[in-house]
Amino acid sequence: MALAPRRPTPPQCHLPQRPFNGPGAGYAAREHPVYATYSTLLALCFGTMGLPHVLVRFYTNPDGRAARRTTVIVIGLIGLFYVFPPIIAMLARIYLPALPPGTRADSIVLLLPSAMVPGTLGDLLSAILAGGAFAAFLSTASGLTVSVAGVIDQDLFSGRLNRRSGGDLPRTHSFRLASAVAILVPYAASWFWGQVTLADTVGMAFAVAASTLSPVLVLGVWWRRLSVTGALAGLAVGGALAIGATVATVAGWGGSGDRGWIGTLLAQPAAWSMPIAFATTVIVSLATPGSVPKNAARILVRLHAPEEVAGRHTDA
Repeated sequence: MALAPRRPTPPQCHLPQRPFNGPGAGYAAREHPVYATYSTLLALCFGTMGLPHVLVRFYTNPDGRAARRTTVIVIGLIGLFYVFPPIIAMLARIYLPALPPGTRADSIVLLLPSAMVPGTLGDLLSAILAGGAFAAFLSTASGLTVSVAGVIDQDLFSGRLNRRSGGDLPRTHSFRLASAVAILVPYAASWFWGQVTLADTVGMAFAVAASTLSPVLVLGVWWRRLSVTGALAGLAVGGALAIGATVATVAGWGGSGDRGWIGTLLAQPAAWSMPIAFATTVIVSLATPGSVPKNAARILVRLHAPEEVAGRHTDA
C-alpha cells in the first residue's frame, strides 16, 4: 500500500532576538522597552551617587581626606561591579538558554556555575555566590540604616532630646532611637505592598536617588548659584514624583504593561522625574538668589582645589 506523499512543511519565521524585543518578566516586560531601558540606565548612572555604599563613607572615616579617598575607591569598585551583570547575562544566554519551568529569572546567577562547571566545583561556586549575596544584602542594609539614622538623629531627635534632658543624654542614645525608626518604619511599610522582585525594588530605589540626591549633589558641586530654597524645592519635587510613581507601581494603580505608556512611565520614572527635579532646582535657585550661601565660592574652592591649597585659602 503506497503512502501519500507528505506535504512540505512551510518554513517557520523566527524573529531575531534583539535587546529590546526579547522575552522578559515583571516590569521589564512592559510596553515601550526602549524607553524603559534608557530610563533604567539614567537611574543607575545618576542614582549611584546616592547609594548607601557611598554616603556611609562620610560617617565612618576620621577626616575629610580619608572620606574622599575611600569614596573614590568605592565608586571604582561599584563601576567594576557593573561590568559583571552583562557578562553573566551573556554566559547565561550561552549555557542556560531556557530555564526549567517555574524557575525565576534571578535564579540564573545560582544556576550558572553548575551549568558551566558540573559537579562539586560548580556547587562550591554557587555556595560562594550565595554567601556573597547575603553579605551584600547585610552591608547594604546596614549602610542605608546608618545613613538614614544619621539624618533622622541630626535633624529630628538629637536637639529635642538634648533640650528635654538638659544635655545629659549621651549622643549615642538618640542615634540608637533613630536607627530603630529607620529599621521599623520600612519593615512595617513592607507589609502593605504586594510581592515585588528584588530587581524591580533596586530599580525603583535608584530612580528615587537619581531624582532627589543627584540634582542637589551635581549642582552643589559645580554651580555656585545654587540656593538653599532651590535645593529644597528640587528635593521635594523630585522625591514626590519618583516616590509617587514608585508607590503607584507597587500598588498596581498604573496597571500592567499592556495598558500603554502610563504603566511604563510610572514603572521607570527616572527619565522624566530627574530632569524635572534638575529644572526645578535651577529655576527656583535663580528666583531666590537671596538664599544662596554667602560663602558658596569658598566652599567650591575647597571642593575642587587640592587639600593643601584649600586649607591655605580657608586660613586666609
